[in-house]
Amino acid sequence: MPTALKPRKKPSQTRSTVTVDAIVEATIRILRQDGWAACTTTRVAALAGVSVGSLYQYFPNRNAIAVEIVRQRTRTYLSAALAADLIGVTTADEAVHRTITAFVTEKRKGLDVSLALRDALPEVQGRQAIIEEARTFVPALQAKFASAGAPVPDAATLAVALAAVEGAVWEMLAHDDGVLERPEAIASLSSVFKAAAGFRP
Repeated sequence: MPTALKPRKKPSQTRSTVTVDAIVEATIRILRQDGWAACTTTRVAALAGVSVGSLYQYFPNRNAIAVEIVRQRTRTYLSAALAADLIGVTTADEAVHRTITAFVTEKRKGLDVSLALRDALPEVQGRQAIIEEARTFVPALQAKFASAGAPVPDAATLAVALAAVEGAVWEMLAHDDGVLERPEAIASLSSVFKAAAGFRP
């Protein structure tokens, strides 16, 4: 990923972590209220209660903050998928359904921010950031499926399946912002995952 889209430095102390968290939260508030067009580093800094210079210590521009939000949210969604209860699962279909349900349930909570960032994703290479984060979850997801007795795709195939689900989500949202609220969305995304992962009916 280009340097301009990466944080300048990672917070190493409690104080710097608080600063970064404040910057990210301020950006999310602006996105929710007024969208990407209104999200400037000056406005973010003012809302976060830090100087613009302090903001630039961590993020070179607003795009880098957006990428950090995308990464954080991707981790949140996939952590929810990992936490899905697969106790008592007896089929691969059920394992996938529960995992995708947990993913979509978490995705709904931050959907307004995702939609506010939708037009900025190409500019900030958001899809690439999503895929990079998803890859880090592959081993844990493999172990999750194995523990439930479900088929375990190889790492590359599982990464493709996760990317396919994320791509399908954005394609669905492009046609209907409320699509994830409907039960059939989970069935559709489960089918996408199973097809991409090579699960046989």
